[in-house]
Amino acid sequence: MQSLLKILFIDDHSGLRDGISMILSKRNSNYNFFNTDKKADALEILSNNKDIGVAVVDINLAGENGLEMIQDFRKIIPDLKIIVFTMFDDLLHVEDALKKNIQGYVTKDATIDELEEAISLVSEGKLFYNKVATEMMHSIIHKDTSAFQNSEEQDMTELFNRYKTLTQKEQEVFMYLAQEKDIYEISKILGKSDKTVANQKSLIYQKMNIADRLDVIRMAKKLGVIL
Repeated sequence: MQSLLKILFIDDHSGLRDGISMILSKRNSNYNFFNTDKKADALEILSNNKDIGVAVVDINLAGENGLEMIQDFRKIIPDLKIIVFTMFDDLLHVEDALKKNIQGYVTKDATIDELEEAISLVSEGKLFYNKVATEMMHSIIHKDTSAFQNSEEQDMTELFNRYKTLTQKEQEVFMYLAQEKDIYEISKILGKSDKTVANQKSLIYQKMNIADRLDVIRMAKKLGVIL
């Protein structure tokens, strides 16, 4: 008899999350899902269930970055295995996820069978990356522009490299600028002075070679920072 596998599923698309967990629970009676869309709730669930073995984590959680939560999750359960489940299928997000020592990466265009396989393998101490993530990983490993076959892909690589010159705080401001928030709004959200945000905006424009707000939105969409 298989032992119970407790799974934390954190995703702000409640219909998708709850539907998937219901289907997989019916397929496998040993799966016990704990569903939430908030970091605070996830931390409480983990604190009260320290035998949770796998966490399925979305990246974009109502403006919060799910990848940034992983460190706090592992403060509670150090050996917690992580599967990133996201709509982002670009080089930037795959690389950022790999830096968090994840065990699986599944894009949301994958079948439910693939996610089920990911949970099964990761719970056994193995790794699982679906086809899209695997292709991106190959690009990361080689880091060679010769792997790219056309000028559009080369432009994307250059944009990606410019974005990586931004500090984490600058990346955060870039995301809010792309959401068409002004300096005053961003300063309130981040708890910073208007002057600090204005200086960060100036640095972002310089590093990214940005001309105007439309440029910010265009680049952010290409990078997968916004939809």
